[in-house]
Amino acid sequence: MKKLSSLLGVLLLLLFLGGGWYFYQKSPKVITIGYYSDSSWEVPNDQEYKFIDYAIKKFEKENPHVKVKYESGISKNDYLAWLSNKIIKNQMPDVFVVPPRQLGFLASLKAMKKLDNFINIDKISPQNYYPASWVAGNYQGNQYAIPLENNPTLMCVNTDLLSKEGIEIPHSGWTVQEFYDICRRVTKDTNHDGVIDQYGYADYTWQDTAQAYGAKLFNDSGTESYLNSEKFRKSLVMTEKIYNLQKGYKVSADDFDQGKVAFLPMTLAQYRTYESYPYRISRYSTFSWACIRMPAVNNRVNATVVDTSMVAMAAHSHHPYLAWKFMRMLSYDSQIQTKLFDDSQGAAVLKKVMQSKNVEANLAGSGKGDQALTAQKFTSIMAKSQDVPKFKEYNAALGKVDYLINRALKNGDISTQLSDIQSQIQVELKSGLDKK
Repeated sequence: MKKLSSLLGVLLLLLFLGGGWYFYQKSPKVITIGYYSDSSWEVPNDQEYKFIDYAIKKFEKENPHVKVKYESGISKNDYLAWLSNKIIKNQMPDVFVVPPRQLGFLASLKAMKKLDNFINIDKISPQNYYPASWVAGNYQGNQYAIPLENNPTLMCVNTDLLSKEGIEIPHSGWTVQEFYDICRRVTKDTNHDGVIDQYGYADYTWQDTAQAYGAKLFNDSGTESYLNSEKFRKSLVMTEKIYNLQKGYKVSADDFDQGKVAFLPMTLAQYRTYESYPYRISRYSTFSWACIRMPAVNNRVNATVVDTSMVAMAAHSHHPYLAWKFMRMLSYDSQIQTKLFDDSQGAAVLKKVMQSKNVEANLAGSGKGDQALTAQKFTSIMAKSQDVPKFKEYNAALGKVDYLINRALKNGDISTQLSDIQSQIQVELKSGLDKK
């Protein structure tokens, strides 16, 4: 009799729990999201909330008991301050966008829930993403965010200028030495008035050369700087050679716009924006141009930096299952990722979306033949891409290194200053750690 009573008790408990779960599932719920109105990539954006509203409508249709809400009118420049304020007040949205290069900062505030269990249960395969996109959401060995949108850096080429100089357009896989050689050939005084008026490059920096040599600046935890490494020293030798070609001349993207410059690093978002009407009319309508992979010292080096915006879950979300379900749809649903590509300037994070015929036609824009940015070229670029470090002080440390190296380049004493720069940055890193 006791066994029967115990069995009935267990059955009643299961029925109670099951009924409770059923009513919980069907009861009205609200999940909140953190989202900013403008582009992640510093380019004009006239779509604002078109993509997220579309995603919300689809999610609410599939989950009629759920409402998804967000606070409108937040710009990207104000977003981190807004998010930090929410963290302080314990009012974090259930799901929020992680802007590019901000994962380490937000993770250090313990604002995000680890996603490894959700990913394993749903069998989300990282193989469906480009490698650099997936690792962008990994912090200290755990996945805290999943990819939303990619924005790799490309090398844009004034093909008319190279053709005029009798130079072939470089192909993907070209080297940083070839880049230097072409820049040296095209940098000249074309009207013989004693002033150089045609240039090899604009906005190509020591960071691009360091990337081309595969030189790491810091370790992953931000405790050590590698500015004295052999790879970095070699990259600086090439940096000086490239820098000295145009030393004394302030060459900018505006000069590229006017057709005076052969090469200009440009993000995919910039490429897509200025390949489309009406922006193309005011920019590169007077000459032909194409985009290729960034140069590297050899084909084994991943010389392309890719920035990735991501989505994460609040550490104390009231509806973690629903929050994950919405996140998964944003990142892993092909229809949603295609819509994101159509309404934004970056790239979808799913390989199969970026390799689809519709996306290929959009990606190629007005380019023709070898000048078109095809899905195949994009895949080649992403295959040689790399994420940036994610420790909390990364952006501040990089800014300091950038200032010191640019100052040494202008003074012409980079080789003698490097050890001092290394020591100074090491002290800065240690100071940053002590403040934790």
